[in-house]
Amino acid sequence: MSDKQEPANKNKIALIVTFVIGLLLLIASMLVATKNPLGGLQANLFHAINNQSNDLKTPALLITEGLGAGYPIAACVLIPLLFKKYRLSWRFFFTAGGAIVAGFAVKYIINEARPVAILHNHNLHVRAVETGPGFPSGHMLAATALALTLWFILPQAWRWVSVLWIVLVAWSRLYLGVHTPADIVSGFAIGLMAVCFVRLLPPSIAKPLKLDE
Repeated sequence: MSDKQEPANKNKIALIVTFVIGLLLLIASMLVATKNPLGGLQANLFHAINNQSNDLKTPALLITEGLGAGYPIAACVLIPLLFKKYRLSWRFFFTAGGAIVAGFAVKYIINEARPVAILHNHNLHVRAVETGPGFPSGHMLAATALALTLWFILPQAWRWVSVLWIVLVAWSRLYLGVHTPADIVSGFAIGLMAVCFVRLLPPSIAKPLKLDE
């Protein structure tokens, strides 16, 4: 085995293990969502964040839209294009788009209600109006897919940016009262799996799709 092949094989194994972890997180969160949508430990976590000061509403809304909606996807696609990084632009679009498609499929299979319906609007601060099933969090999976795609191109000293991105979006969705912790975990899991899936594509598939590096 050459010196180049050994690190490549280690990276592949790490990606496979990470993908499996994401799958296990998704399965676990699905079980929680279907059996106990907002009880126990996740209820405590939800209320601890949701009961924070109303003064944080504007920052939370800005975080949700600025880091987990269509704007960051557009930015991650368009900014590389400006620097003629066409493959990177396509990687962002393909990864986030794939995560969103997978998320919609899971969303309508599980069909979990939002916290406002689960709690019948009691002991709850709803700071944003959102409809449709809550599981998984679409904002969370998009943010995770984008942040972890960015992770691989950032210098090691700057990778905390990706972690902060994911944490902030997770916090904002719970604070706004539109998702349960299980929704957040499932969104993270799908975004994580999407990134690993794209990076694990064999060259025979990645090359024609322009996803090879």
